Amino acid sequence: MGTDIHGWIECRTWQEGLAPGETAWCPAVDLAMIAPARDYDAFACLFGVRDLASHWRPVAAGRDLPPGTSAPVRAERDSWGGAAFGTTWLSWAEARAIDWDEPALPRSTHIAQYHRAPDGTLGLRRPWVWSRAFARAAGINTLTTDPSCVPGRWPEGTQWESGASVFRVERSRRRDAVPPDGTWGPVWAIMGALACVHGDDGVRLVVWFDE
Repeated sequence: MGTDIHGWIECRTWQEGLAPGETAWCPAVDLAMIAPARDYDAFACLFGVRDLASHWRPVAAGRDLPPGTSAPVRAERDSWGGAAFGTTWLSWAEARAIDWDEPALPRSTHIAQYHRAPDGTLGLRRPWVWSRAFARAAGINTLTTDPSCVPGRWPEGTQWESGASVFRVERSRRRDAVPPDGTWGPVWAIMGALACVHGDDGVRLVVWFDE
């Protein structure tokens, strides 16, 4: 069973029925139009959902619906009934302030594989690996040793070389979970464009999940 994300980008603006100069939150863009339904790395990093290995300090987890949620967005979330969970929100001001170089929690290291070119430079081959080639280089049995042992067994930066392959203990950064050119790029681009009109604190993302 998988986990899907739902939600809206909201803007705070004047709308029909309000007094001149008065503003309220209104739905702007359905998240289903611009974001993938399933992106577990992003769910964990941003919202603390599907972070089964507790890799991240989530940016915006468990906040429930924000103050002044627009009626259509509230109604859509409520229509999911008990199936909806993890409801939260993130303002554009907060999204802009994310440190994408912030590392995962210290216990969250893993093995990455690089290829060493003839000139000595390294190129990333696989960001996560647990293979027989690594087992031979590290002198372990990957059939009887679990990847979860990595943090307690080798310090970050430990590496092994086997021919042109280099295996290294690394810790992910937020940009690895949510790449700037990845599937969440359109979300940030649209929020940024709307913020040019409504201000950084006048644009927010409201989300919830179901399985």
